[in-house]
Amino acid sequence: MTGFHALVHLADELYAHFEQEGRLSDLSLVVVRYRSALTLASSDPALSNDVRSKLLSNLANVLSIRFQRCGDMADLTRSIECYVTALELRSPGHPGRASTLANYATALLLQYGELGAEEDIKLAIEHLQAVLENLPPSDPNRLIPWMNYASALSSRFQYTEDISDLDKAISEYHGILNTRSLENKATACYNLANALLSRFKVRDDLIDLDSSIKYSCAALEALKEGHPDHPSIITGLATGLIRRFELRGDAADLESAVRNFQLALDLRPPGNPSRFSALSDVTDALVMRYNRRVEFVDLQTAIDHYREAVRLLPPNHKGEPVLLDNLGNALCLRHARLGDLKDLDEAIEKHRLALDLCAGHPVRAVLVLEALANCHNIRFKEQKHSTDLHSAIYYFNEALSLAPADHSHYSSNLINIALCLGTRFRVYGELADLDRAISCSREALEILSPGHQDRALALHTLAEVLLYRFEEKGNEFDIQQAYLHCSASLNMRTWNMLERASSEILFARISRARFLPWSDAKDLEPIFQYLWRAKDFCMTNDPLLLEVYAELSTAHFLRYLLTQQPSELKQALGHHQSSLTLVGGTSFPAFRASMQWVRDVEMHNHSLMVDAHRTAIRLLDRLVLETTCPDIRRFLVERNVAKLAGDAASSALMFQQPAVAIDMLEHARRLLWAQLVRVTTDLDDLRVTDTQGAELASELERLNAELGEVSTMSKKSRPLLKARDVVVEQIRRKQGFKDFLVQPEFSQLLKAASEGPIIIMTAGQRSCNALIVWGTGPPVCVPLPNISVSNVSLMASQFEDLTTDAGQVPCSKSKSREDQLAELLSDLWDRVVYPIVQQLIPHMPRGSRLWWCPTGKFSSIPLHAAGSYRTNAPSLSHIYVCSYTSTLSALMQSRTSSTQLPARRPPLASSISGFLKTKRSKQSLLHPPTALSSRSEPVTVIAIGHRNPEGFDDQLSIIRNCISPAVPLKCIEGEEVSTVTISKLLKESSWVHFASPVVHDPIRPFQSAFEMRDGSLTMCGVARIRPRVDFAFVSTCRVVESDRDSVIESMSLPACLQYVGFRSVIGPLWPVDTEVTRRVVSCFYENTRSAGPFHQVNAATALNEVLKAIEETVPLSQRIAFVHVGI
Repeated sequence: MTGFHALVHLADELYAHFEQEGRLSDLSLVVVRYRSALTLASSDPALSNDVRSKLLSNLANVLSIRFQRCGDMADLTRSIECYVTALELRSPGHPGRASTLANYATALLLQYGELGAEEDIKLAIEHLQAVLENLPPSDPNRLIPWMNYASALSSRFQYTEDISDLDKAISEYHGILNTRSLENKATACYNLANALLSRFKVRDDLIDLDSSIKYSCAALEALKEGHPDHPSIITGLATGLIRRFELRGDAADLESAVRNFQLALDLRPPGNPSRFSALSDVTDALVMRYNRRVEFVDLQTAIDHYREAVRLLPPNHKGEPVLLDNLGNALCLRHARLGDLKDLDEAIEKHRLALDLCAGHPVRAVLVLEALANCHNIRFKEQKHSTDLHSAIYYFNEALSLAPADHSHYSSNLINIALCLGTRFRVYGELADLDRAISCSREALEILSPGHQDRALALHTLAEVLLYRFEEKGNEFDIQQAYLHCSASLNMRTWNMLERASSEILFARISRARFLPWSDAKDLEPIFQYLWRAKDFCMTNDPLLLEVYAELSTAHFLRYLLTQQPSELKQALGHHQSSLTLVGGTSFPAFRASMQWVRDVEMHNHSLMVDAHRTAIRLLDRLVLETTCPDIRRFLVERNVAKLAGDAASSALMFQQPAVAIDMLEHARRLLWAQLVRVTTDLDDLRVTDTQGAELASELERLNAELGEVSTMSKKSRPLLKARDVVVEQIRRKQGFKDFLVQPEFSQLLKAASEGPIIIMTAGQRSCNALIVWGTGPPVCVPLPNISVSNVSLMASQFEDLTTDAGQVPCSKSKSREDQLAELLSDLWDRVVYPIVQQLIPHMPRGSRLWWCPTGKFSSIPLHAAGSYRTNAPSLSHIYVCSYTSTLSALMQSRTSSTQLPARRPPLASSISGFLKTKRSKQSLLHPPTALSSRSEPVTVIAIGHRNPEGFDDQLSIIRNCISPAVPLKCIEGEEVSTVTISKLLKESSWVHFASPVVHDPIRPFQSAFEMRDGSLTMCGVARIRPRVDFAFVSTCRVVESDRDSVIESMSLPACLQYVGFRSVIGPLWPVDTEVTRRVVSCFYENTRSAGPFHQVNAATALNEVLKAIEETVPLSQRIAFVHVGI
């Protein structure tokens, strides 16, 4: 057996060498030698079981050590197998059984730490109990199993959360520390400190926390210099200090925690495998200290440390989502300090990465979701992108769904959801959002105890959303509840100045909403007190000052209406101006105040009604310009323009100011129509003037882009706003651009009526009117007493019902529908159109042209088709030639001569034969050719067919056969019908015929699209290419189904084309039967062969003659679908 003993002896020497040098290669040789010896022992029956069990135990110990150094689970598994075999050879009573059992239990604890199997720790505790029961109290070998037993109990608590295990572990640690001549006192104190800290987290007993800190300090005192546990013990002490600081707020504890965390980090230099953990600990403490002292160096250091910790993190480490989440939180704090949106964008990115790693961990996911939602909410408040608001609500809802009702963040998520829903209501006006916001706020209040710190915010939020609902529905219960909840919130907010100011402002708004028309002016005094207190709580340039000044302006204005004291009006105007002049602020508070002015003057029927409406429209214009998100811009305009425009016109007409009425209508409706082309058009014109113009356009775009990337309240926005004002002023000094971004005056708008009167149709709550705009002289108001705004809405719905699918109605139902339509058109004639015609006839001969400019629901009514169909008297189309225009400005732009525009191709050529096949009408005398038709070169007519060959119809063939051979014709069809080709043609061609499929969306008209082979060319896309088309004929149109109540003003496809640059357009208002379309197209182009000189201004007359020619053979609903828009 010399070989066996030699192997064992060599293994023992190698192990001793490993303990001295720590080389893993020595440890691996030990394993090899022990295994070789074990092989020899198995073949020698002379060896005793005692020798074999000792050898197995030694091999198990070495494998366990190697596992702890290298992490190979195969070593741990083999180690446990060796312990089990050794125990089988050491029956109860064997002197070595206790040590083997204790080591086996330790290996099971290691396996539990890796795999988390409850059976492992349960078995380990049972074995350690057995060891302790078999070892006398005085046995020196008892200490290690005893400490392992206490550690095992503490570990099992982490798994089962059975507090009795933790109590038992703490008791055992106390017993260990009472042992004399304890060599491992530092370890015992450290373990006891950790156990006490764990129990504190469960029971919130400050005695446990203080004791934990005390034993951590004792562990450090007992620790030998250079001990490997030094960083861990320091970290435990710092953790306890942080927890005590959170409870007691003693800055000394925080400072001590930061110092100790930093010391632990210094003890784990670069290359240490635990450095990432130390980095994470110290950064958490630095962020906490930053929140207390607001020293930027702490925050910057924390972010740097977080980044390093993320880089050092082992792959798939369980702490990665926590680190990423904390880094995101720190970046969000830095954004709040510096206003750099890049920090906020990165914070959102880190939170999303953390969320992806939280699958299966709902507790962590709740915190990450909440942080992600907060970041999106902050970014929405600064950039006003609706996707951020929707994302914030989504993530808050997700956090709420994952959190149990007793989760510490459950109530805060409810409040955040309510706040975001209240914001979304203000943007989109959905009452469902408001109702849920109220529900969430009330649920939060049910959960929060009377003294909870979040209860004041929940009360404030509930009061605010109840106020919104009162303003929408007028329910007195809502406003009374809002008053009570806001009062309670105000009483609780006693120390935070900003929160106090916010509640004072809200209380003032609620009190004003409760003010009744017959109340005494003295009752307004408390409102002023709330607002002045709020002002005192605000810092210089605080955003809440905008709210204070805006509300002060409404309160003074209301008191002026009651007392008629000029000083009150002066105060109101002064505060109103203050709400607009705060640098970097938004116009929303001032706009909201102006809308309140409108409501107040209407209630008191005051002469300032016109000024109030004009101010509201002007501020809406400013607010739209400030809003960068197209979606929010659109809803902002849609929610306010229709009612504001109609009521503004009614108020001006009530005080005999028709020119002012037209000016306000035009201003408001330009907002509605110009969402996608307003500034782009002006900039494109500027860009093609000269080099300086191009540079100024680029500079303005750059400044607008930079302003969109910084917070409106950031210090960075101030120089950008000033620089933008300078650029705009330079642009206005250029020839032809003095009115850049300026609303045209009424005298300028008269140019739109130079070729015939424009009739603006308006409906307000007070009255419905027609305003006739002549090229010279004052406008004429025609009251329409026989119709109200509700009648107009009803009539618009009836017309839509009768014209929907007009081209697909079965013959059996067609006659009935036609009769109803004729009756409705007759009613329209009697109540609306005939009074207008009576005003026109003395001034206009029959056959003259007029332009309809309908607003609001009037835009859904075919005014051009009105007539006395009951008596077979001449309809309007037999008296005058009707056209439409989207706005006066659009028609004025269409009339602009080519010399006033930047370089563009010539208009339609005079060599093209006239439209009319019959004798020339008086129209040619009324509108003789102008400079626009002075050229004699032939102009190519572009006919765009179907994108697919199988979808081809015979429209292009009709055009080929009907148009004069002298007129060049280019047909585009099949593969050629692409967005690139058509876009190029629209910039170069004068006359375009669209036979290609078109989809019109009345809800989002600028998303209406021509269907191309390679996609869709939307109206928005057409606007961006700046078309230079003098005349277009759109023969087909498919209308997307929509909720008619959501359409505040119908924007037909021809009107949209006119607005984006087409000067003269013919097209259908609704889908028309294919055969009828062919007849209209055929008749129209046949008339181009023999009539006089062509000019686009004759298009309306030509269409009128064509439709009269076919009126006996084409159903009424089909015939009146075709309209002309433009010059």
